[in-house]
Amino acid sequence: MRRRFVELFGILTLAFAGPLASLLQAQTPDTSLFRSRQWGVDFNIGSGFAGAGLIHFRSPTRALVLDFGGSVQTSTSGTTVTTSGNIVQANVSLGARRYHPFAPRVYSYRTLGIEGNYSHSFIGGATDLTVNGWSGGLFGELGAGWLVTPHLALGAAWRLSADYGWSEARQADVQQGKTHGFSVALGQVRLTGQLYF
Repeated sequence: MRRRFVELFGILTLAFAGPLASLLQAQTPDTSLFRSRQWGVDFNIGSGFAGAGLIHFRSPTRALVLDFGGSVQTSTSGTTVTTSGNIVQANVSLGARRYHPFAPRVYSYRTLGIEGNYSHSFIGGATDLTVNGWSGGLFGELGAGWLVTPHLALGAAWRLSADYGWSEARQADVQQGKTHGFSVALGQVRLTGQLYF
């Protein structure tokens, strides 16, 4: 009886092994959405656009990402005392990104890396005030995308960063003080787009 049960179990296992393997293979995500040495461009969508990044794939699921961003604002006030001002911000980040396809044209990704930021603000008037700031640290990003076409993806991403920063203020070319400290930023979810070549 026991031998017959073992034989029956073996026959059933062999009978279902082929279809079961095919079913599991069909449910395995396609990891060939991208290819090694492929390039791409990462950018924000909407009013939050403040830069773009380059993507370079080292394998179908791993890539290096180099992002550049910045902004410039100027203002002039024509009251009794004319004042003017400008604010310049620039940032750069380098990270390693890992892609996780989970549907034929849908994928998630996570990025870990380092970042650096620079800011300069100037207020001109009776006495000029200049503040320069620098910061650097680590960042992590979680995102997902949908390949609308083989070359265009739309999605969203959320970023977390932890930086050490310092700044220096000068008024009429006289140093007014220095500040430094750590900061943690929980970025908002942003809409993203990617172009793949």
